[in-house]
Amino acid sequence: MNKIYKLSVVLLSIVMTFTLTLNISAQDDTNIMEADVVVIGGGGAGLVSALKASENGADVILLEKMAYMGGATMLSAGIIPAAGTSFQAEAGIVDTPEQLALDILRPSHYSVRQDLVDTIALNAGDIVEWMDELGVKWNLLTGFLYKGQSNYRMHQAEGQGAEITKVLIDEIYARDNIRVLLETPGTGLLTTNDDRVIGVTAENVSGEIIVIKADNVILATSGFAANDEMMKKYIPEITAAYPRVAPGATGEGIVWAVKLGADVANMDAYQGYAPISNITKDSLDLSMLYRGAILVNTNTARFTDEYLGYSELSAHVINQPGNIAYLVLDKNVAEGTSALEKYEEDGILFKADTPAELAEKIGLDSEGMKEVFANYREAIKVGEGRFNRTKLPENWEAPFYAIEVTSDLRHTQGGIVINTDAQVLKTDGEVIKGLYAAGGVTEGFSSSGGPAYMSGNGLLQAFVFGKIAGENAAANLIEVEKEVSAVSDKVYKDGTYTGLGRGLHGPIEVSVRVSNGKIKSVTVFSHEDTPEIADSAIEKLSEKIEEINSPDVEIVSGATYTSNGLIEAVKDALKNAE
Repeated sequence: MNKIYKLSVVLLSIVMTFTLTLNISAQDDTNIMEADVVVIGGGGAGLVSALKASENGADVILLEKMAYMGGATMLSAGIIPAAGTSFQAEAGIVDTPEQLALDILRPSHYSVRQDLVDTIALNAGDIVEWMDELGVKWNLLTGFLYKGQSNYRMHQAEGQGAEITKVLIDEIYARDNIRVLLETPGTGLLTTNDDRVIGVTAENVSGEIIVIKADNVILATSGFAANDEMMKKYIPEITAAYPRVAPGATGEGIVWAVKLGADVANMDAYQGYAPISNITKDSLDLSMLYRGAILVNTNTARFTDEYLGYSELSAHVINQPGNIAYLVLDKNVAEGTSALEKYEEDGILFKADTPAELAEKIGLDSEGMKEVFANYREAIKVGEGRFNRTKLPENWEAPFYAIEVTSDLRHTQGGIVINTDAQVLKTDGEVIKGLYAAGGVTEGFSSSGGPAYMSGNGLLQAFVFGKIAGENAAANLIEVEKEVSAVSDKVYKDGTYTGLGRGLHGPIEVSVRVSNGKIKSVTVFSHEDTPEIADSAIEKLSEKIEEINSPDVEIVSGATYTSNGLIEAVKDALKNAE
């Protein structure tokens, strides 16, 4: 008997979509696989998604188009901000998710979705602790406050992003209920006639098409930074930057979802980095600029306040003539730069005793450089300079140094719109059933457009929503299996009872009505948690408590504090009904 599936397929080379019907005859059954959850993409988001789905009892297949896993996470510095962690507690640092959320929102001028940011802030600490249990060794960075952060909350993994992915990959291979298929790119989504996702198609190493049937699919295919066509369409201003991107970030997951009616947002947002050496392409010490170094273009002119975030600087540098600039520093900045000797060894450092000599060595105008230096010294004297820069050094003295710099592109920050349960949403807000997404393939929360970026946002986007996607994709299966057996036969005294629990931002007050010995209704009449997150969780949990006649229910992923507070309040109310 033939098996017929409707497929949404993408031709990656030209980024076109079309729908076809694939007939798989009985003799092709060797190319048909089944799993509870399929994860497409083996970067940070995919690794966390697969592990969390596995932890929640799902049989998982993880597809990765490359011959290795790790994605953009492997290339990162391995730094994420998180509030309320054990590492902060050990250092005597008091911090809250609310403070973290405000710091994330500020660079975008509050233009990104607060429900996504609140979800990130609430779950970031759990991610740090979970990865610590798996073997990631974190160091809390307290040497200086990262730009935009109001507290010491940056946690960096020893070995950076490469070590994070190594720990996660080792754990993936240690799990019996996770199968990994490398060099197996996804080619499309299996759907029913009403566009419910029921699996994926992929191409194996031999070039054969594989059909994988699954209850839920998680897109973790990263963004589109390695797709020249999409970059030119959405973010042309950064296309000249050096591409320090995951080669698998080609945007196909976004295209597949859009074919099913998914909404997209923030497609012109991205993260870059400057300064990098235009010779070696290595990242340079950003703190040189914060400690007083300046940027001068080939017209021998400064062009921005250098005290900006590295991503914002990337746009300024790459859009100068020739896509380059010169990072100029003096004796005092040089003495505080531990990497200066390496820069000299790499042959990228120019040194001179006067501005005219320095200009001559790097091919700029001598008189122009003299004027730049004179203006900068005057700014230091009065406390404010061009572009309203007020973070200035105490002086500016010989010898002087210069490094030819440019910018790189690291990843895009826009994509598929999801809800706080990591479900993919259509343009009308309706959920695409069976489809979850996490990481760079999704709508980011750094900016609604452009390079505004808070250090660590990319990893938070991958890890937190990878966690939520994996948990929810697995939980949907588990709930069906437990639907009948989980109902409690406990008998309570009839009446209406009130109870109190503690949510994230304050008390949660409930009223529980018991009739004929069973819980008939749970009503929350007061809470102070974020409505966009809390209200949905409250509705789901209340219905489940009524359904199974018990407050012993699973918490809603992404709303841990609200869930626990509601459960606590219901249990408090039922004490009087026993």
